[in-house]
This record gives sequence, C-alpha cells and structure tokens, in this order.
Amino acid sequence: MMDLSDVPEERIELERGTTGLGFNIKGGRDQPHVPRDSGIFVTKIREDGGAARDGRLQKGDKIVEINDKDVRNVPHQDAVNEFVNAGEKVVLVVQHGAEDILREQYATLEEAKKALVPAGTSWKWVALVAAGAVAIGAIYFIVKHRKH
Repeated sequence: MMDLSDVPEERIELERGTTGLGFNIKGGRDQPHVPRDSGIFVTKIREDGGAARDGRLQKGDKIVEINDKDVRNVPHQDAVNEFVNAGEKVVLVVQHGAEDILREQYATLEEAKKALVPAGTSWKWVALVAAGAVAIGAIYFIVKHRKH
C-alpha cells in the first residue's frame, strides 16, 4: 500500500481567465473531506475553466499550497479566501491521487480494527479485558518478586 509521503508534489500554475479556475474543492480542518485528513481536495474539474485547459489538475488531487501558503491544515474558508484573493494567476502545489490513497489507507485500518475486535463487541469490553490482563500480570509480578 502506498503512503502519502511517497507521492511527489507537482507545482501547477493556472490562469483564471474569464470563466475562472474551473474546479471545486472540499475539505479543511473544520470539515474534512477524507477521514483522518484535514487537507483540501479537488472534487470536480469544470470543462470551461483554467484547470481543464491546463490538464494537470485532477479530481482527487490534494492541494498542499496555494500561492506559497501551506493549506494542509487550514479551515475550508481560509483555502477559499486564498483562491478568491489570488489574482489572475494561481500557483498550486498538489499531490495527485491523494484522495484515493488516503481512502484506501482508512479502509485498511478499519478492516484491521474489525479483525481485532469481533463484530458486536464493544470497545468497553475490550478495554476491560485488557485492564484485567494487566492487573493479573501486575499481581503475578508482585507475588513472584516479593521478598520473603
């Protein structure tokens, strides 16, 4: 399974033009689009915009920077404001396909959790059993190493 840190970043310069940049975003620290990630993701490329004309930006790309501002962990509106205030040219740094990679990692993690805890088992019971095992181990250690 690929890790997001292995995905190279690409710098893309887009011109706004009369129809705008031509893509939609979701995400942000306050409204994550992908579980366990607060990044900004491209969710749609519109045919008439600068992104479609350029051809490099794709649905599922994670936007890392907007005009040299790191947006990996900002509220959604901050990212929107960066685009609104960017002017005619916008320089993005993106990780292509990041959404798919993160969703695959999350699904794998969820499958592993299900494998560790049988369906219908409460995490409270798992914690109680673990605490009991630790207590038994501590008592055994104390009794075994107690000085007579």
